[in-house]
Amino acid sequence: MKRVLSLLFFILFYAKCSIFKPSQLDPGEDLGTLQSLLRLLALIDAFNTQSQSVLFMKFTDSSGTPYGGGAVEYSVYNEADENGVATSDFGETGNVRTYTATLDNFGRGFLFFSERGIAKLSLKNAANTFVGTADFRIYNGITKQSFSLLNHTGNAQFLVEDLANYRNRLATNFTFTPLGSANGRQFIYLEVQTEYIASDNFKSLGYIASSADGENYDQITKIDGVTFERNVTTDTILKISNPLFNGSDYIFFISEEKRAFPATTTFLDNRNLYLKFSAFSPPSSATVQLKNLPTNYRFFNGANGNWYYPALYLGDGRYMATPTLSGDPRPILFYLDTDTSSDLISDFSCSILANDRDLLGFQLVTYSGINYLQCPQNYAGASYGFRSIRASDLIFNQINFTAAANFDSPVFQVEDKLMALTGSSPFSGVTFPTGSYTNVNPTITQNATITNFNTSSIGGTTSRLRTIKSSNSNHYFVLSNSPTFTALPTNVQIFRSNDGVNSVTSIPATPFSLSEYSVAIISPEQIQSTNGLLNYSYAKSFSNGSVNLPVYFTRFTNSDGTWEDLPRLIKIK
Repeated sequence: MKRVLSLLFFILFYAKCSIFKPSQLDPGEDLGTLQSLLRLLALIDAFNTQSQSVLFMKFTDSSGTPYGGGAVEYSVYNEADENGVATSDFGETGNVRTYTATLDNFGRGFLFFSERGIAKLSLKNAANTFVGTADFRIYNGITKQSFSLLNHTGNAQFLVEDLANYRNRLATNFTFTPLGSANGRQFIYLEVQTEYIASDNFKSLGYIASSADGENYDQITKIDGVTFERNVTTDTILKISNPLFNGSDYIFFISEEKRAFPATTTFLDNRNLYLKFSAFSPPSSATVQLKNLPTNYRFFNGANGNWYYPALYLGDGRYMATPTLSGDPRPILFYLDTDTSSDLISDFSCSILANDRDLLGFQLVTYSGINYLQCPQNYAGASYGFRSIRASDLIFNQINFTAAANFDSPVFQVEDKLMALTGSSPFSGVTFPTGSYTNVNPTITQNATITNFNTSSIGGTTSRLRTIKSSNSNHYFVLSNSPTFTALPTNVQIFRSNDGVNSVTSIPATPFSLSEYSVAIISPEQIQSTNGLLNYSYAKSFSNGSVNLPVYFTRFTNSDGTWEDLPRLIKIK
């Protein structure tokens, strides 16, 4: 201590240092300019609409009883307030006004921050009486683990259920679209408005983000070379395929589609495109490329979501996608760098007699390390015929599957087994042997019933088994009463197998209907699997007292197949 004091005395006395107040600085001198610059930088950081934080919080009294039906008024104190900048609803003046979060029956609410500084919370109970206050620092990079209160008063506990940060205004738009999975990563599509004049006049940017765990999206690529614009009388949007992985790159097939507005059912024009970028070092932006298709073939110009039209990578640079021709799906084979293609219906005698059932039948089957494209050819109740096309040379074979009851779905490959849904109230999951798959024109007969895979309550129309999601040898069979997921509500049943598809257990359908923290499911790609678990991703809006803002969620199952009590906030780096 003596050495420190001696050193300070030496510096002050011999170096002739001066101690002064900031107000004594001459603004025209270097130090005054530096101080002004630092204050400006602090002001810019304090109000930064390119970065947001969303807090999912619970408010209770000291004994843990929730303040259900209460409210939280919150604001951020920073340089804008110190400088007397006027507040406004959306911060257009450079300073955001006080917001209000209304608490649900469990005392939970969502708080939205686009400013940085000291957040100040005032808690009211259901009788509109103030019961407590709290302060904490809100800053770029804050996490649930690093969150801490600076001060708090009253009979109140301020609990953080989850916290998410977003950059580039990626949490400001309702265009949140799960695309599917590839190479062990889940993909979502987001839009961010860049020029807003009115609800019928704005421009946007589009982004594709991916995650290895379904919660933390750490790879983000902006889509260049396309137009996202609503201009009073027209609306230009993107329709994007499920992601494909070719061993080194991710590929998406895209329709840049222009429709009349507000009568969006009137199709005007489109561009057929693809987006390709490295899977191992994804760029911050990538430019779409034009994909020439046969005359009048258009990507995703059907009545249903783009997920409804299958896209596959077959190997050896060959792809399959499903454009429409005069509104009818026409799956084709092609390479990215050539304009030639093969129509699977006219050139290979594949058949789509019932869209809801047969489009699902375009499957990639791998047998003894060789890829085969399997497509429907004819359907006759308890008999279902398929073409099996070897991907490397397009040599094809006819395969006929027979079952003890009528097929309700095409035949899927799961691990080293082939399976389908058969019957009618109840429906049953059945398997088929694979040993004769490559024989000439084999007939393959059902050889087993999957234990506990039966249902009599799903309802709906043909092909109730809509998709299978797998990870870590856990397979989730997703059944729906609506093949297009447009029924209100769409009822979903899920079965899980972790014993090689010998048996299944039922997964509760808890998060797929409207509730405090859920929305009705509208696409099977909202359901994905990672690390052996299932997760359901979606967006739901909540009010800040001025406007409704989106919150991006994903909800996971536990290892026993039950759902976690609360959804998690999706984090986008």
